[in-house]
Amino acid sequence: MVEQVIQTATKVLDGGLTAREAVTVFATLTREAVPAARRLCAADPDRAATYRELILALGQELRRRERMSDEPRHLRAVTDDLAKVLDALGRDGDR
Repeated sequence: MVEQVIQTATKVLDGGLTAREAVTVFATLTREAVPAARRLCAADPDRAATYRELILALGQELRRRERMSDEPRHLRAVTDDLAKVLDALGRDGDR
């Protein structure tokens, strides 16, 4: 599930999905990815740490693009959902 979050955010960055389309995907995906991320932290902390780094980098790049986007509101919604998953993974790796 966390992998799908990463794939969806990557598609926004590479133009495979618009931010508006991604908001629709994340509406369902985030609800499932947050508990999955928490479980992943307990089951496989190393993979959780890797995913945390990827999501952080994706979120930073999407935030950077927000300023010049035609759809900044949708990009903000995407990064807000990424932040929820990032929180579930533990922002600083303490989980």
